[in-house]
Amino acid sequence: KAIKRLLPKAGLALKNGFYLETSWILSSIIELKIRRILTLITNEKPGLSMGLDKCLRRFKGLHIKGSHPLLVKHFEIRLIDDLRVWKNRRNSIYQDMTIIHVRPGRIKRMVEEGIVLHQELNSALKNFKKDLKQVSIKNTALPVETNEQAARN
Repeated sequence: KAIKRLLPKAGLALKNGFYLETSWILSSIIELKIRRILTLITNEKPGLSMGLDKCLRRFKGLHIKGSHPLLVKHFEIRLIDDLRVWKNRRNSIYQDMTIIHVRPGRIKRMVEEGIVLHQELNSALKNFKKDLKQVSIKNTALPVETNEQAARN
């Protein structure tokens, strides 16, 4: 629900040239999606102290361990690394803003990269959820009775 409220706000901010605000909203959306993935995989909600950086580290750790086959299937390590690079670049721009003037073009490029990464993450998440639902349906299906079990009954 929060993502559905934030997406139009990000679009409006981008349309009006508020790139810094767009980057904040985009960061929140990406963090919410990563948190959702972690919750689906571990059946535990990440704590409030787990920001985007910690969520990405946990996400990558689970991917490297191969603990969830669908995670490995749908999310490339490159995407996780690119998200961390984007987050670090975003933080660098935020820090630079307190010291020097940051050109709007630099912030705009960072936002455009974030949008591309968000779209890639969103696409992978949709496929992941679809496969996860299929696995859940298979695991909850009634067991098929074998011929031997039927003969006993």
